[in-house]
Amino acid sequence: MNSEDRIHLIFEKIGQSVQSSSFLGKGEASTVLKVSTDKGTYALKTALYPERKEKILKEAQFRAFFLKNGVSCVPRPVYTDTEIFPNGAVIYEYAEGSKPEVINISNLKQFARIISEIHRIDYEIVDDGFSQVQKLWQFLDKTTRKIMTNHSHLMNSSIELAFEKALKEFDQKIKEKRDVNTIGMNAQLHGDLSDNFVIDEQDKIWLIDWENSEYGDVAEELCWFLYINKIQPDDRLTFYQEYKKWFIPAQKIKFEEIEEFYYAATPVFNICWGINQLDTNIKENLEPERKLRDLAQSAKNWKSFYPDTATSLIIKGINTLKEALD
Repeated sequence: MNSEDRIHLIFEKIGQSVQSSSFLGKGEASTVLKVSTDKGTYALKTALYPERKEKILKEAQFRAFFLKNGVSCVPRPVYTDTEIFPNGAVIYEYAEGSKPEVINISNLKQFARIISEIHRIDYEIVDDGFSQVQKLWQFLDKTTRKIMTNHSHLMNSSIELAFEKALKEFDQKIKEKRDVNTIGMNAQLHGDLSDNFVIDEQDKIWLIDWENSEYGDVAEELCWFLYINKIQPDDRLTFYQEYKKWFIPAQKIKFEEIEEFYYAATPVFNICWGINQLDTNIKENLEPERKLRDLAQSAKNWKSFYPDTATSLIIKGINTLKEALD
């Protein structure tokens, strides 16, 4: 059965007739189509390989959970399938909109309100907030070791030495700022607040791609969003103020004093995740070239947080990896 026949069959399950379908986007392991029927427009998300099936189905559950708890920026799951599409597929309401090149202040404040709604659903306060930063270092250390072990065939001495130098630099930063007095907070997160959103004609923000939702550190979620969207320091302050205004328990978190740690961890995590995804891309015959380009950009981003030696090593290491695969 070809993909077009599958699309028609899955929409017959909800009593609708497909009029047209078009490609919307492709993630690391999923494809999203825009499907118009005789009764409306929908987004159809399907997994690209069997190992991704659980995440595709779990995302629908996460979306239903947040909708049930009053979060209004979530396109609703309509129908979940595991038969017509063996790797799993979900029909969602379609959020008509686009991603702006630059997030303006009005939208940034709206993001702060939305994210506070998400985090308020289920949270806990950590009295010693700086312990969250120390846990971040521990997780970064664990992640780099795991990547070097599980993907040893993609490793080289330059990447391994770059990891070592970055972790030492990160640890030194922690030692220099151990006296920061802040609370921390864990909550149920969206899980990937990067560019996974669209803004409709009424300037309402819709958050998509909830498959990585998890319980974790709110500072990590916020800083990831601000880092990826290149929000400048003054605007970050505005964002934090708006977030705290709507989420009162977070008012004692000193984001401005701890954000540097989360920012510095991000490019290292990006290399780790990128190598893991590259391995999958190679095994599943997807798009390793695109992932190599992402890795090269992540390597260049080290220069904002780490000494020239570590940055040069990771750039050399990724270039060496690319040459080996070519």
